[in-house]
Amino acid sequence: MLKKRVLQGTAWLLLGRFVSQAIGLVSTLVAARLLMPEDFGLVAVAVSLFTIAGAVVELPVGVALVQLKTVTHRDFDTAWTLNVIRGVIVSVMMLAAAWPIALLFGDQRLVALVCALATYPLLLGFRNSWFEMYIRNMDFKWEAMVEVGTKVGSFAVMLGVALTTGSYWALPLSLIASGVIALIMSFALCPRLPRIGLSEFRKFFGFSVWLGLGHMADSLRDAITNLFVGMLLGSSRLGIYSVGSQFADRLEQFLYSPVERTMFSAISSIQDDRDRVRAGYLKSLQASFAIVLPVCIGIGLLSQEIIAITLSPEWREAALVLAFAAPTTAIYLLGATSVSINSALGDTRSVFLLKLISTCFYLPLMVAAALMFGLVGVMWAGVVGALLWCGLSFRLISKAIGASILQQISVVGRTLAAALAMTVAVIWLRSNLTDAPGQDVLAELLRGGSLAMFGAGVFCATHFGLWIAASRPAGIEHMLLARFSKNRSA
Repeated sequence: MLKKRVLQGTAWLLLGRFVSQAIGLVSTLVAARLLMPEDFGLVAVAVSLFTIAGAVVELPVGVALVQLKTVTHRDFDTAWTLNVIRGVIVSVMMLAAAWPIALLFGDQRLVALVCALATYPLLLGFRNSWFEMYIRNMDFKWEAMVEVGTKVGSFAVMLGVALTTGSYWALPLSLIASGVIALIMSFALCPRLPRIGLSEFRKFFGFSVWLGLGHMADSLRDAITNLFVGMLLGSSRLGIYSVGSQFADRLEQFLYSPVERTMFSAISSIQDDRDRVRAGYLKSLQASFAIVLPVCIGIGLLSQEIIAITLSPEWREAALVLAFAAPTTAIYLLGATSVSINSALGDTRSVFLLKLISTCFYLPLMVAAALMFGLVGVMWAGVVGALLWCGLSFRLISKAIGASILQQISVVGRTLAAALAMTVAVIWLRSNLTDAPGQDVLAELLRGGSLAMFGAGVFCATHFGLWIAASRPAGIEHMLLARFSKNRSA
């Protein structure tokens, strides 16, 4: 029964995430065609300020509502009240920081931009806390509807403003529009009104404080990276870094977040049965990584063609960012699965310590690498930081559920070997192709398509070959063949 609910929930989230991320990707590409890298860099500075302000008072009460074994109406009232208070505080902090950040970057346009974006945390804070009841019940179709609805509205606003004005205001206004739509839909799809109240504050604080501190570490890492890149390399290079990173971020949102969301709900419901938790974690790790790794590495290998096809020449350097960011995302997500399990088990303090160590290691490394090697240094720092994160995550989950580090590596061993074979094969084929990158769009499409099909073939052949050589153990290969045989017989 639980397996069926997880699969149904994942299917709904995958559908919603696919549609919403496709719209989001199109929105980014259209905006990049209509605006300049400097515009994206300017908005990235303002968004980073919002991220830092939000991180300071982070308290993920929505996650707590899902993880708690039992909830009452007072829990939903307290969660909503806390979110409203947080939204007000973040908005005030942004208004107070608008002028100083403009002075720091020497651009007075940031004052109005930051003040406008100060409305966004207010909108997020007032969203209906009762909507989390759907997540507790693993009924994810409503969340999928909200995701798609916000992306459609946001894209419409961005396109309208960009076409009529050609201004960077298209980006912040689209973000604000998404907040308005999400607020309205949270009440329209779940017409239960929360009330003001803090009677269950201690319960939420006990669970959420460590999780919130962990989110703070993540947010500060990303925001400080953006601000430092902007100050050191300029708004234009920050815009290129931001857009290149967005491609990788969308991979995470589409490939991993639906699985993580459903796994968190499922593990929370069986958190007292560690044997089932361990078995579920290892199966999820193997299946998800067999999809995530080849896609991420493949996009990294094809970054030149992807950027050349989708963006104009002034964005060419974004290919470098994507070449690093996509594989780094796969490494990060390999460890993120174990972190999600620990959070579902309620061990949020250990998750915070892990994120704190990772952030404290990465930030000085990033600063030093950026000063010495520029944008390339920032990207290499991300790779090293992701490897550390993955190793620490494996160690954390091994203590929590008894899955040794060797067990965790072994379940993804065939995927790692197949991905390595794919990488070597694509690099070899690229070196033997006569046409060079930088041709017209049709030539880039043909080149990218040839490399993609060849790489996918090598990956699948290697994966199944290693599985057969290992005497066909239980795994994703067996599941895929069983599904294929069932479809053929039908």
